[in-house]
Amino acid sequence: MTSTSAIKRVIILGIDGAGAFVKQAPTPHIDALLMEGSQTDRAQTVFPSNSGECWGSLLHGVLPEKHESHLHIKMDNERPISSPTSSLFQILSEAKPDSKMASFVCWRPIQSGVIENNESVHKFAAPDEALVPAIAAYIRSTPDLELLFVQLDDVDAAGHRHGYGSEGHLLAISQADGQIGEICQTLLDAGMLAESLIIITTDHGGGGVDEFDHGSDQPGDMTIFWGCRGPGVAANADLAGLTIMDTAAVALHALGLPIPGDWDGKLPEGLFRGEG
Repeated sequence: MTSTSAIKRVIILGIDGAGAFVKQAPTPHIDALLMEGSQTDRAQTVFPSNSGECWGSLLHGVLPEKHESHLHIKMDNERPISSPTSSLFQILSEAKPDSKMASFVCWRPIQSGVIENNESVHKFAAPDEALVPAIAAYIRSTPDLELLFVQLDDVDAAGHRHGYGSEGHLLAISQADGQIGEICQTLLDAGMLAESLIIITTDHGGGGVDEFDHGSDQPGDMTIFWGCRGPGVAANADLAGLTIMDTAAVALHALGLPIPGDWDGKLPEGLFRGEG
């Protein structure tokens, strides 16, 4: 029996624009969720450190020049993509055609610019405050869910408005923490939490060059928080060198699927007990 055999689903909870600032804000729900898992506030995203490039690399497991999601977003954010690489959703759909998958986002370009036009993927886009009840309803109605991606956007908006690392930005991170707590409470109430691999991360930071913006190769923009918990996940694993692209590799491994050999994302050594 492998260390991931008890995992029935992967849930990726993304906080847009939170960078490594997660560790500076009060986040009791994230802290409790990751208490027996592993986390780092030194993971690295991709350059340019913008949402299209970063979410694309998280879901496709490769560098931006390979997935090209950002190009599709810039050209037409309503036109389904035809990316040179496949996202997690497409890979899971092809391997297990009956899989239940969903993407709940505030930033709509993810749905058409990053994730393929796949009828197997339930897609929902709305402001953050409307996402959480919609996610809860979906979880309750879909106990055989295998892959869920969530993107909360208010933190990035607060960074652009108040400055990254500012009081307003950190307050927004704390509010996102509360929303993550609500989502995980729904999983717990549905009896699904113990069998779920949960990844909590972000796409980029901010304030590297401009305190109200991001996109540069400076540490403030490029350094991100990343945490994982679930069956088989080691406590306090050494995650040195982890990149945003490794998220896709962790998700595929947890779902029992092989990681493409040409991916830039790799499975972090020692993340799962007894492996690596």
